[in-house]
Amino acid sequence: MFAVTTISAQEEPAKKKNKFGLANRVGVGVGYGTEGLGFDVAIPLTQYVQVRAGLNIFPNIKFHENIAVEYVGEIPHAGEQTIEDKVRLDAKFGRTYADLKFDVYPFGNRGNFFVTAGLSFGGSDLMSIKGHSGKVEEYGPAIKDYGINIGDYNIPFDEKGEIKGGVKVKKVRPYLGLGFGRLIPKRRIGFRFELGAQFQGKPKVYAGDIDNVLENKQVTDAVDEETKDDIAKVMDWLKVYPVMKFSIRGRIL
Repeated sequence: MFAVTTISAQEEPAKKKNKFGLANRVGVGVGYGTEGLGFDVAIPLTQYVQVRAGLNIFPNIKFHENIAVEYVGEIPHAGEQTIEDKVRLDAKFGRTYADLKFDVYPFGNRGNFFVTAGLSFGGSDLMSIKGHSGKVEEYGPAIKDYGINIGDYNIPFDEKGEIKGGVKVKKVRPYLGLGFGRLIPKRRIGFRFELGAQFQGKPKVYAGDIDNVLENKQVTDAVDEETKDDIAKVMDWLKVYPVMKFSIRGRIL
């Protein structure tokens, strides 16, 4: 009887140690995927629900595109003319943002499947572009009303032929996902895979300053139709940002 009592007394703390209660564990994770490089800290609320706060860093990806443009303007001493130009647009895609997410394990500590919901904050400046037109700089006021079409919007040139703007999304964006793996592993190290979607809303185009959001306005003869259609497809795709992430998890408490 003494031996059994001793064994039972030793087993009881071990059982309690394996239970996940309110903030009695701390987990950390490092992951990489379509959100870029991510870091987060997690704690349990119950054995079924865990919460995490994280930071995602998507390094800037730079690319460019040469766009053929035609301007129609009143040229001094020459009258109305069609002016052909080729504008190089340099674009930069990248952002840093934080998130707060709640992971639900339907089977509690007995399973590794989870569904997650939460919000992402910041990182609204999704893509920035800039370019220069030598023709606009040369002819000035004669063609000053022209610009470059981005989807259903037109970013105008300034008097020096410079063009600057970008694409922004909501500052606060809902998130839904699911996957397999413990947010706070039962052992010291674990692995986790997640698929989800960040709902960014309809992207908005700005000119110059990020707060200068443009109204719908197209100048159809200022850019070739093929380029305009390609950019419009990207704008539609940005409404829902796909998330795929693989991460390494660690438990520090």
